[in-house]
Amino acid sequence: GATEMQKELRYKYNIDIPYQTVYNGTKRESDKLFGKWSDSFDWLYRFKADIELRSPGSVIEIDTVTHEDGKVRFSKFFCAFKACIYGFLNGCRPYLSIDSTHLNGMWCGHMPAALALDGHNWMFPVAFGFFDGESKENWIWFMQQLRKAIGPMQHLAIFTDACKGESSVKLVFPEIEMRECFQYLMDNLK
Repeated sequence: GATEMQKELRYKYNIDIPYQTVYNGTKRESDKLFGKWSDSFDWLYRFKADIELRSPGSVIEIDTVTHEDGKVRFSKFFCAFKACIYGFLNGCRPYLSIDSTHLNGMWCGHMPAALALDGHNWMFPVAFGFFDGESKENWIWFMQQLRKAIGPMQHLAIFTDACKGESSVKLVFPEIEMRECFQYLMDNLK
């Protein structure tokens, strides 16, 4: 970041440049190298088109919201590659573990993921996504996309950490068996 750059300039070249000047310079160069941050979500549509072209049968969904100023903004993203869907349905146990992790950076959202277990008890990625927070609506949307990707299954167990995703699993997959993390269950009881 700019603080590290400011320290490096002071140490290497004995130059004391104000933080805001260093920050503006690094931002300008970053925009030249990687493109503007505001344009980065537009690349998701190119990614979706490329995946649909090169891997037919993959499920890539992008959800947007329109704000009162009329601007359309990114809201949610879901990705399940055809190879992962096929691998889960034909080579993994009928078991999914679903959780999300908080993202740090300029976009502080969450990254949900659905993982399975293969025959060696190794984790097998089935789907992942991005959304702005762990709300019930976001989890329902993620689960609906997951159901669209894997289809209905007779014998399926889904494991969650007893979060907001649990109620969405019951809504979208009413026929499946639910499992909860015992550690989270005990922590919630405490």
